[in-house]
Amino acid sequence: MPTVRTLLRSARPVTEAGGVCSRHGLSFGPHYDPERTSFGALVAHNDDVLDPGVAYGAHEHRDVEILAWVVEGTMIHTGPDGDETPVPAGTLQHLVAGTGWRHDERAGPSGVHLIQVWVAPDLDDPPAGEPSLTHHVVDGSLTLPLRRPGVTVTVVRLGAGVSWSPGDGTFRHVHVVRGALGDAGPGDSLEITGAGPVSFDAGPEGAELVVVTTA
Repeated sequence: MPTVRTLLRSARPVTEAGGVCSRHGLSFGPHYDPERTSFGALVAHNDDVLDPGVAYGAHEHRDVEILAWVVEGTMIHTGPDGDETPVPAGTLQHLVAGTGWRHDERAGPSGVHLIQVWVAPDLDDPPAGEPSLTHHVVDGSLTLPLRRPGVTVTVVRLGAGVSWSPGDGTFRHVHVVRGALGDAGPGDSLEITGAGPVSFDAGPEGAELVVVTTA
């Protein structure tokens, strides 16, 4: 029987520096909690707001898969070759860092609000291989299988009062971007542990969700 835990936006650790406000759903940076280092394959979950023109700064990732759902504004991604790619709201960016990917991301002229989820590699499998970067414009809903077997990321938009059941999995992390789902409002998350059916109702304004499922 699945168990459901609600994580409130107001309870998240917050990092504010240099025009970036980041709310953390798991241990990240200086915010370490030995009980909150992962949830299934998910190892980081950040709800970030960047002021206009602000950048994270060039940095490198290896092995991890990082997905960024752009909620509002535009994120500008600068790849290892120096090319810039605007990533507007309603786009899901999927980075497979593989053997190494150096990049930077900055907010466009109106700032940007994005949700980032990081998925760790399966340590029982070989390294993830060559890096890749793809963008998916989401009109309605999308389920994206990741390179790590058994892990998916889903973006779903629900109408007012619609009853919704996430796909089955041992760990299901449901983040409410907009609207409400059950007792979770904007910026809150639901952590579902254990396989089996579970159902929630969207609020009167519907709901926009980012879901990470580990089989």
